[in-house]
Amino acid sequence: MMRSSLTALVLGLCSHGVLAQGSIGPSVTTVEVFANSATVVRPPFRQPGYVLKVYRVDAMAQLEQQLNAGLPKNEADAMAYMRQHEGEIRRRYKDQITNAASGMTLAVQYRLDRLPAIVINRAKVIYGVADVDRAIELDMSFQSAVVEASHNPLL
Repeated sequence: MMRSSLTALVLGLCSHGVLAQGSIGPSVTTVEVFANSATVVRPPFRQPGYVLKVYRVDAMAQLEQQLNAGLPKNEADAMAYMRQHEGEIRRRYKDQITNAASGMTLAVQYRLDRLPAIVINRAKVIYGVADVDRAIELDMSFQSAVVEASHNPLL
């Protein structure tokens, strides 16, 4: 009876986001969201107590489209424009290019095979969810179910 009451309490806390905020249970230190530009990513409801990074895996293609849109149609003129404005372009897009390259590198490192994907503490992947709080709740619910199952003598 005591164990089932405790399980109900833990699952109830998960569903209300208490565990997701790190007040009880294993703490979340890093959340990385991998999505394309068409996906609406829902950030945490409250200010997170962890590092949150959002990577748009199609960001390089988006940047290329933006750059190409402003170039002259003639190749020689386009090359001259790029040489003349290279410094400005680098400064303007540096952070976006760095984020896009980091996201692609990490997606390969984590072996992500679909989007959206949320990686928690660089170890656990939640697929198909673009809501950060919901992904953390799912992870915490899974962890509590595993702990409960490991304490069950019938399993």
